Amino acid sequence: MKEYWGSAVPSFRVKAVAVCAVVLLPLTVSSQVMAADPPEHLGEGVLVPGKTAVDVGMSGTRVVVSNPVYETSNNGTTWTASGGSNDGKPLQVEGSSLLTFDSGTAKVGGLTFPATDEVLLGKGGKLVSHRAAAAATAEVYDVATKAKLADFAPPFAMAGDTVWKVTEPGHLDGKNLTTGVVKTVLVAGACTVGSDDVNGRWAVLSGCNQVVDVNGPQPPRNLSVAADSQLGNGFAVQTSGSDLLVTDLNDPALGQRRYGPIRTATPSFRADGSGLAKIVYADASSKPRVITLSWLTADPQQHPDTVAPVLTTASAGDRIRDNTSLSFEWAYDDPQDPNSPATGVNSYDLQYQQRPNRTSPYGAWVQPAAWQGLKTTGASLTAPIGTDTCWQVRARDYAGNLSAWSASYCSEVDGTAPSLVTWRIGDRVQLSGSATVRWAYKDDTDIASYDVVYKTAAPGVAFGKWIYPAVWQSTRITSITWAPRLGWDECFMVRARDYLGNLSAWSAPICSVAPEDDRALTSAGTVTRSTSTLAFQGTTTILKANGAYLTKATEAGLRIALVALHGPGQGRVDIYHANIKIGTVSLAATSTSRVVTYLPTTPFRTGALKIISTSTAPATVDGIAFLRAP
Repeated sequence: MKEYWGSAVPSFRVKAVAVCAVVLLPLTVSSQVMAADPPEHLGEGVLVPGKTAVDVGMSGTRVVVSNPVYETSNNGTTWTASGGSNDGKPLQVEGSSLLTFDSGTAKVGGLTFPATDEVLLGKGGKLVSHRAAAAATAEVYDVATKAKLADFAPPFAMAGDTVWKVTEPGHLDGKNLTTGVVKTVLVAGACTVGSDDVNGRWAVLSGCNQVVDVNGPQPPRNLSVAADSQLGNGFAVQTSGSDLLVTDLNDPALGQRRYGPIRTATPSFRADGSGLAKIVYADASSKPRVITLSWLTADPQQHPDTVAPVLTTASAGDRIRDNTSLSFEWAYDDPQDPNSPATGVNSYDLQYQQRPNRTSPYGAWVQPAAWQGLKTTGASLTAPIGTDTCWQVRARDYAGNLSAWSASYCSEVDGTAPSLVTWRIGDRVQLSGSATVRWAYKDDTDIASYDVVYKTAAPGVAFGKWIYPAVWQSTRITSITWAPRLGWDECFMVRARDYLGNLSAWSAPICSVAPEDDRALTSAGTVTRSTSTLAFQGTTTILKANGAYLTKATEAGLRIALVALHGPGQGRVDIYHANIKIGTVSLAATSTSRVVTYLPTTPFRTGALKIISTSTAPATVDGIAFLRAP
């Protein structure tokens, strides 16, 4: 089969077609001529009060007027401004899609086009075409996803997700842009199809005055329609003097009825964009009126809508929220079948359940009265910190078919404080000229700030109270660097809060002490003061005989760390604090290096320090550190 679909976007570059169904229709058509008696006049439609209208449109219970654009879904009890205008063009309301114009821009869904270009909504509102002035092809977009699907050279018609086009004389082809399936319907050789010429089962073609069944198997019929004719789902409507003339396409005899009077100066009327057998028009006073075509013949192949709406998308946002405002949004589609046309989604019911924290069970489902029969597709509530909220939704169509409750979509207001991941300060005995304390936390959402406190102990005394520097409270810093002071023990604690105010406990304290240099100690006996590139502060004291010692009158702490040079030929020392022997340290080693030796932890004491040589070999002392905390 030849293809004349124009240049397609990449999803259609493969020329193979998924299915090619050929529907053979008789080329000898029955001739239908209007009956000799004039069609019955059924009067006016039902008034939709509250607004006058330049132009009108309708989809289901949604009636739209302009200019500017207002809409109502409750027969005029309330009207809502939709924004924009229709810029002197017929209102296009198809399915849930409304095309408006504002400040030189045509808008539908999230799509925008220059208002001076040709922008057309397809039947059902799923597709929209855009054609720039004098362009050879029009772009076709999916209204819901805003994705461009293909390019087609006019003329063509859009219905549902299918584009219909006469690709060669006698061939009306419909390409489903979702599945790629192409259906071919044989028509008379002179037929062409316009933008509004296919709806549901029927196509009303120009050039051949033919009505064809695109779903089969009804034979084609002859019908001449005026240039202003519009195609509804199962009927055609056009102006006739001061009336509207409606033709029943499901009736093999093409029965007709008249309604009116209408506004004859710049008439405005539209077939129902949801596929129902209804028409909206502007009456002689420019008031919107709605006609329900209850007399139409039932589609010979159609059955009542028995299929409930189907959930297409739903979202409760982030699983863990950093604020107390929760929201839930959803979308449903009412499945369309050629033999069982969808009546459209009418309303929604919403329920929710909550638990106050992660260790509690969920409570019973709550169904607020205001959330039953909703016309909107979103809802919100405020939940306390820590509360987990789950939502479920269901939908009903205009035929009353009710879907099952959806799966649960849950969102929790963060009630968990940040947790500590990294907390380090380096060595407990700090031998360099710079020290840094670092921290990191994680949270279910994000960290807002930290609080940091510290306390210090000068040589010979215990720790003071915790200090809270103002610049370290509610700070975003994650490290602090300082220059250690000799003999000072310095400790830190940190805590974190998230954006909801959940505050962690204080971390365990971590501390760092800089040793006192050997020169801070008084010597006795055979002692030599020396220097070394390996030494802390560059100096050492060598105890050169048994009994030689270093001392300091007052020191405080619960643990002592000796800094000394270990190496070949080095001796050993005993260490006393407050006249109590704490331990013996051997400085002998196979190679020379600086070593920090931590003696056993004791009860906190204050008293004199004494480091005494207990061998004739030299003992090279570099410094001493007193730890006031573990």
